[in-house]
Amino acid sequence: MRVLPFVIETLIVAAAAALQAGTGMGMALLAAPLLLLVDRSLVPGPMLCATMVLSIAVVWRERSAIDRSLLRVAFLGLAVGCVIGAITLAVLVGVNLAKVFGAIILIIVVLSVLGLHIRATTPSLLLGGVASGILGTMFGVHGPPIAIVLQHEPPERLRATLCAFFAVGCAISLVLLAMIGTFGFSGMKLGFALLPGVAIGFACGPFLGRMLNRQRARIAVLTISTLSAVALLLR
Repeated sequence: MRVLPFVIETLIVAAAAALQAGTGMGMALLAAPLLLLVDRSLVPGPMLCATMVLSIAVVWRERSAIDRSLLRVAFLGLAVGCVIGAITLAVLVGVNLAKVFGAIILIIVVLSVLGLHIRATTPSLLLGGVASGILGTMFGVHGPPIAIVLQHEPPERLRATLCAFFAVGCAISLVLLAMIGTFGFSGMKLGFALLPGVAIGFACGPFLGRMLNRQRARIAVLTISTLSAVALLLR
C-alpha cells in the first residue's frame, strides 16, 4: 500500500465523514471530487460503501431520534426514484441531465431562502424521495431533495433520519452498480480501505453536531444543497 495516498484518502474521508456525522449530509459532496483527484477508482462504488457504513453507524448511535413515519414514506419515493433513474440511464444513454437537476435544486433552495416553507408532508416526502432516488442512481448525489424537505426538523431528528435514508439509498445504488458490472470485490476492498477515515469522522461528528441548533442545521442543509447544485451545474 502506498502510504502517502492512503494518508490523503483517510484525511479526506475523515473530514467528509465528520461533516455528515454532524449535520446528516455532505459526505459525497466533499469526498467525491477530492477522492477523484487521488484515485478515480474510489468513486462511486468504494465511496458509497464508506458512506453506507458511516450512515449505519450514525443511525445506530442516534436511533432514538429517527422519525420512522417520515422514513416509510420517503423510502417508497426512494425506491420509485431509483427505478426511474436506472431506466433513464438505460434509455437516455449519453444525455447529461445533471444541469437540469442542479438548476431545480438551486431554484428550490432560493425559494426556501425567500420564504417558501416546505413541510415534511406525505406528498413532499414522496417527491423528495423520488428526486433523491433519481439523483442518487444517476449522479451519486442522494442528499439535497430529501434534506430540503426535512430542513425544518430538529437537528437530532434531521441527522438521524437523513443518515437512515442514505444508508438504504447507498445500498440500492451499490446493488445497481453491481448489476451493471461496475462494482465488485475489488471495489469492496477499496471501500474497506476508506473505513479508517470513516471511524475518525464518526468520532468527531458529535462535536460538530453539538454546535447546531435548528436554525444552524437548516443553514447547513441549504448550504450543502446549494454546493451540490452548483457541482451538478458544473459537471
